[in-house]
Amino acid sequence: LLIAALSDDEVTLEGVLFSDDSRVFLGSLQSLGFDLKINENKKQVVLKGCGGKIPKKEAEIYVGSAGTAARFLTAMLGCSDGTYTIMASEQMKKRPMKPLFELLKQLGAEITYLEQEYFLPVKIIGCRCQGRLQTNQTDKQVSEPALEKQPAYVELDISKSTQFLSAMLLIAPMFPEGIHIHITSEKTDGSYIRITRHMMEAFGVVTKFDGKDYFTPVDAAYHKKQYTIEPDMSAACYFYAA
Repeated sequence: LLIAALSDDEVTLEGVLFSDDSRVFLGSLQSLGFDLKINENKKQVVLKGCGGKIPKKEAEIYVGSAGTAARFLTAMLGCSDGTYTIMASEQMKKRPMKPLFELLKQLGAEITYLEQEYFLPVKIIGCRCQGRLQTNQTDKQVSEPALEKQPAYVELDISKSTQFLSAMLLIAPMFPEGIHIHITSEKTDGSYIRITRHMMEAFGVVTKFDGKDYFTPVDAAYHKKQYTIEPDMSAACYFYAA
């Protein structure tokens, strides 16, 4: 859903899993102004992408208890050119968000905590607002060859959750100058990261990884008219165990 929203055209998603998490994600995209056609009987969603832009520049979304929605949508809104409020369930308010918030602040986003510091709910002013984006790499060792456009640079600890890294990789089209993500934790990779990169590649965006740093390309754009979502084996494992 996130990739489709950031793509440059209409995308038909087949095999959509309709659950509480996916419904709050869909509801959030609608609150942000995206054009959606939802057909639960056909397990299908048709979503018109906006090329890395968010239609509404001011909105409030509710991510419920969906960790994926919370992390992915927070990353997208933090790297936007708008002002947004992110509300969540009591359960989600207790889940860790600090590494992502700190990363977004590195990029220039302004975050106001509405309850507890480093936890949802928050108000976010995106790093693209009024030239806030920080791309400074002073004294940073960059292994990627020099590019025409200086990529945004961030540091990230993924020891608590790889969702923070997946989120930043997925929003590549929001960074026409590319983004360089330096991993500071001992853990630098994982199966869900590889799934993320594989899905991005299916939509036409190839990322690079040198063992410690991730790079998204300049002028990244998602291009795909139709995508069939594979079944979720991690959900099936409970029945397999039983």
